[in-house]
Amino acid sequence: MSEIAKAELNEDPETRLQKVQELRELFKTRADIKFRSDDEFLLRFLRNKKFNVDKAFKMMVHHYKVRRDYPKLFNSFKPSAIEYHLYKHTHMVCPGKDKLGRTVILGRVSTLEESFDVHNVLKSMLMLSEMLQEDENIQVNGVVHVMDYSGMTRKHIRFATPMVMKMAVDVLENSTPIRSKAIHYIRQPDIFDIMFSVLRPFMSEKMKKRLHFHGDEFGSLHEHVPSAILPSEFGGQLEKLDNSEWVKKILAAEDYFIENSQYGFLKSREILGGESTANDGNTGITGTFKKLEIN
Repeated sequence: MSEIAKAELNEDPETRLQKVQELRELFKTRADIKFRSDDEFLLRFLRNKKFNVDKAFKMMVHHYKVRRDYPKLFNSFKPSAIEYHLYKHTHMVCPGKDKLGRTVILGRVSTLEESFDVHNVLKSMLMLSEMLQEDENIQVNGVVHVMDYSGMTRKHIRFATPMVMKMAVDVLENSTPIRSKAIHYIRQPDIFDIMFSVLRPFMSEKMKKRLHFHGDEFGSLHEHVPSAILPSEFGGQLEKLDNSEWVKKILAAEDYFIENSQYGFLKSREILGGESTANDGNTGITGTFKKLEIN
């Protein structure tokens, strides 16, 4: 990991903590935001922005901005609120890595009812992403997505409005500090093009270059993602992929997500001093955070 971190992310063990402190110092410029300030959390953003402190800070601000701007998505942002959806296993983590050591996340449209709640789908993906970010190897190496669109119907795509697609890109690509290195689409029906024509304009040019469209051709997918770590429905060698352990980990992190939700843009009364939100010279706005342990 250290060689990749140095070569691709400009990470230097000798200056790492200095960069963390430089990022933390910038919190003083935004008294309207209560920042989570532990080293581990800040390193996620620094690694995502290749240790450019200014860019990492801008992403942190945007990270909290989307939480303010999309209340339907982030109000009650806790696993117990979407337990039913988590057990549908729409998003799953492969047991192994791809050829470049990256974690592979699977998405399955076929698990969604035609009247599905798009906010719950995004919540489950964001919560899974949050858990994955606890792993420093994933912070450095990044993730690869494989999206299976078999089972997509016209009723599914009625949710693909410009507003929803903009929100999805905003929260997943622009404000979540996880390196999405590739997205592979498989078994896309003809109506997929309608949905994707709405989504594509909101993607960054960098992300557009990381898209791969395979259709029903699993062979081209396996050139990137080994069949040995994929379930049979993805043309893989695994009979079935059980994602129950990841669901249990997310549900067990209820207190973590509740505590994490206390950070963000302050309400007017808090800015005016109505509650204990004073800036700390070293850590930004005061607050503690317990490190989430993932086995």
